[in-house]
Amino acid sequence: MRIGVIGVGVIAPFFLQAIEDDPELRLTAVCDLDQAKLTGFPPGTVMFTDHRDLLASGLVDGVVVTLPNHAHAPVVADALRAGVHVCCEKPLTVHAADAHRLVQLADEHGTTLFTAFHRRYNTHVQDLADRLPEPELISHVTSRYQEKIEEHTGADRWYQDLDRCGGGCIIDNGPNALDALETVLGPLTLTDATIGDVRSGVEFCAELSLATAGGIPVHVDLDWALETGERKDITVHLKDGRELHADMLDGFEAFKSSLDHEYAGIMADFHRVVRDGRSGPDRGPHIVDLVEEAYGIGRTKEQRLRMAAKEPVSAHLVKLLFHRRTDRGMRLSPWQSRCVRAGDVHELVTTTDRPSATGDRVDHVGFLGFAEFPSGTVIDRGDVVSGPHGPIGRVAGFDECHAPNHYNILIDTERVLTAEDLDLHTLDTFTFSGGTR
Repeated sequence: MRIGVIGVGVIAPFFLQAIEDDPELRLTAVCDLDQAKLTGFPPGTVMFTDHRDLLASGLVDGVVVTLPNHAHAPVVADALRAGVHVCCEKPLTVHAADAHRLVQLADEHGTTLFTAFHRRYNTHVQDLADRLPEPELISHVTSRYQEKIEEHTGADRWYQDLDRCGGGCIIDNGPNALDALETVLGPLTLTDATIGDVRSGVEFCAELSLATAGGIPVHVDLDWALETGERKDITVHLKDGRELHADMLDGFEAFKSSLDHEYAGIMADFHRVVRDGRSGPDRGPHIVDLVEEAYGIGRTKEQRLRMAAKEPVSAHLVKLLFHRRTDRGMRLSPWQSRCVRAGDVHELVTTTDRPSATGDRVDHVGFLGFAEFPSGTVIDRGDVVSGPHGPIGRVAGFDECHAPNHYNILIDTERVLTAEDLDLHTLDTFTFSGGTR
């Protein structure tokens, strides 16, 4: 099979080596906008600076597309229309609609659309899939895909450019992590996503929550800013306390050495699918769907991981309260946050009822007292509340039964607490801090 490679960036060498090592494949053409990169290829390899010229040359049966993410959709579409089979580096596209249009184009032109997810060919991932127990024995699954991005991208600065990459660790590392998990567990659905450490619109960490078709919870921890080394693994936690583990880097001591056998697997599988047809749909569009859903959730959340959203604020007690109730009948207001003006006085109330939805009743309460805020601020649900002797809980929300006179600031605590339980005195200070996790 005659192969062309479009884009000679940091990932291309792994594809080129896999093509060279596979006797069923032959490199016939290479394309890059930067002519300086078009050197050192085997004799007979034709060089192009425009992918359209390569596609029109008749020199290739298939192409590998390894370009900045934003260029995948138009270049892959051109190849499919030209009747050329495509192996596209993940993610297939930045936007889900583009990915599904590419599927239609491949069908219309009788060409193969194949997304390159290298971790599905990792020997440890495949071994874990082979020894996975029955679903009813599994409690939950966790996965880490963590690295320092600058160590992996070389001179390819587009990875940290929102317009060209489409995001950060979710769109870059996320597809490999998600595809590896689906290789082991089968199809996943997204239930939650939180992003963080955002720099110029690009997230350097994220947490994804998913579930298998049978409802097994799956948690994914993505990180582009790991200080040293890298961690890429999957752990299946069993209900009896045992764990099944796949460390994708185990046994591969040299930097990126695990990629050699994985990219060989990509190219062999691409050739097989072109030759024999595929047994099921390409997973690329589905993974793009999950990535887009994750951004849809994460970017609309107020919370950001590892990012301080506000300065801690203190308030001093002006009146102590010592009583507790089991039938107070407060109601959780709909607000995630409340503005506080300088000089405002609000009531601090502890509870073990764990209210979470608007209108939830709050009965089990203890009263700490009234506190004056010397400067304007915003109090948020989830703020850590610390007293003179350390943290006591987190802000659960607000009750407004005394508004507009004051709010009841509800604090989730392990047990109901009053001023006497904490040995509080007037002028003692409480601190509210939040915005970072």
